[in-house]
Amino acid sequence: MPKKKIVWKQNLIKVPSSVLTKFERAVDHEWVVGTVKKIPAADIDFGMYEHLDIRFRDGVLDFPGRVLPNPAVGRWSKTNVDGKEIVRKDLPMYPKTFAFEAPNWGDFSSGTHTVYNERMVYPRDLIPPKYLDIVIDLIDEQQTSSGTAYAFRFSVDEVLHRFSNTFHDDLLYNLNILQENTGRSDIFASSATIEEYRSTVMINWEILPVGKRDENLHRILKGVRSESVARVAIERYDILERLRPTHIIKGTSGFSRYFGAKFADNLVVFENLNTGNALYVMYEDWEELSKKSRTELLKGDRDGFERVVHTKGWKTTLENLIELHRDLLNF
Repeated sequence: MPKKKIVWKQNLIKVPSSVLTKFERAVDHEWVVGTVKKIPAADIDFGMYEHLDIRFRDGVLDFPGRVLPNPAVGRWSKTNVDGKEIVRKDLPMYPKTFAFEAPNWGDFSSGTHTVYNERMVYPRDLIPPKYLDIVIDLIDEQQTSSGTAYAFRFSVDEVLHRFSNTFHDDLLYNLNILQENTGRSDIFASSATIEEYRSTVMINWEILPVGKRDENLHRILKGVRSESVARVAIERYDILERLRPTHIIKGTSGFSRYFGAKFADNLVVFENLNTGNALYVMYEDWEELSKKSRTELLKGDRDGFERVVHTKGWKTTLENLIELHRDLLNF
């Protein structure tokens, strides 16, 4: 298990709408649950991915080509290795006989005899273990302002057939395997190329260190000529930094007028440099959501983010949302 507690959302209750949308737009019949994640070297060095055996050995990045998920990581990884029994309380109980050995005359040295005991029980369904591996590929290495970052492709080693009777259940199962172990989950056509995976991690954000206020503000406000905009941006920067983020984020494209604060792998707040606009608290696939325009976000089903308008009480609302999602990530 990692030395640092896993801070990402581990389980999915249902298949995300972003995944379902892919099926609606595609003609492919065979799919693989997979994702690409850009991981800072510092997180690897700190042991956050030791459960996948991704680590540095003598200063050199080392990882397996595939790994069986550690059952200690979460309930889906455990089911994958140990299987699971489901008690069917929706069905009537039935009598079941249990046998155990008891000592003769209360003394095991005198031998034992079998005792039979009957009691009413619910039927149980057995979900057998699947022993699915996670396949790991290093597809890119990037230098950022915070140091080296590695883009890994993670995929569950099972091809899912869209018209299989068990497709939806298998899909949710595999998404959760990946979500527990990487904090991300998505799907790709089984024929997808490395380039198609790599295209999902375009650098749209510059990751800046906390505690470097003047340097960060200089980067964020570069090109901003309005004193009133700069004043508001500085005020909001200070508010975000007081909430104890792990990193500051500056938009480089798409959300180029936004800067933000990262509190966990899947918990990011974005502020707008333009006064009068709302901020966004994104807690599910923020890198994917951040590629969308404001119009696209507001037209969608709003899964994975909260929009906070800068009206009276917005600071308290923001603080409450951050604490709520921090608690959920640590649950």
